[in-house]
Amino acid sequence: MQSNISKELDMKFPPIVLLKSDTKPEDAKGPKGEKGGCVMSFVAQTIAKRVTTCFGRENVTCGGINVGFGWGSGMANEDMIDFQATFLAMGVDSAPNREAYEERLSYMKKPTSEMFRHGERIYADFETAKQSIKNRPIYDEGQYVIFKALENLEDGEIPKSVIFTVNPTELTALIQINTSFRLDGAYLLTPQASACQAIGCFTFEQGDSDDPKPVLGPIDFAGRSKMKHFIPNDYMNVSMPWELFLKLEELSKNSVLQTDLWKKFKD
Repeated sequence: MQSNISKELDMKFPPIVLLKSDTKPEDAKGPKGEKGGCVMSFVAQTIAKRVTTCFGRENVTCGGINVGFGWGSGMANEDMIDFQATFLAMGVDSAPNREAYEERLSYMKKPTSEMFRHGERIYADFETAKQSIKNRPIYDEGQYVIFKALENLEDGEIPKSVIFTVNPTELTALIQINTSFRLDGAYLLTPQASACQAIGCFTFEQGDSDDPKPVLGPIDFAGRSKMKHFIPNDYMNVSMPWELFLKLEELSKNSVLQTDLWKKFKD
């Protein structure tokens, strides 16, 4: 399938799709064995190189991927939530039990322990981080998440998420099309979430909504750092449920993209 939006915008990076499956594609690129790491490096390769990549439950080595890809909460108990909230806030400076947090860090290798000691600092305090973790949309289905170029989508495959990779001008056009049929309110979401959660569970949640909205990301520098080898820093992801994508595709055929004003940007 080809995207009309991508064609009209002459996108450097056409859309890719996220699929859930219980079967691992034979030709997909992914972690070897039970190794994991940050999935965004694989997502970036699908975006830039148009190769199919795959990530499974057996590859999870990051606390955010389980919830991001709809494999449960990834948090077995309250202690795990507290540990994750401490890391996402100010590290040891925000730990409700500093001694217990530092003891866990003592079993980590550097520089991981230093990263956890300092904290990721995407939340201002422990309480906000913990409540945000508890508010994440939780799904639990499928053994694998598959990323492939939209043009490689096969008949019968229904993506859970369609992911655009856009520069500022392309983002402006996409926002215009997405807002062209709406009357009020904010219609682009920016959840304080990891990159995999933005294109995953937060987009899945919009797929269950009667008024789905696109999700902008990645706004976490950890995720962006894994993509920068393949994707320039001035690009963003905009993900959306399949049905919203189809609607925007249809709208794009008679939209701002056919105006003389847009042609001035295109040329």
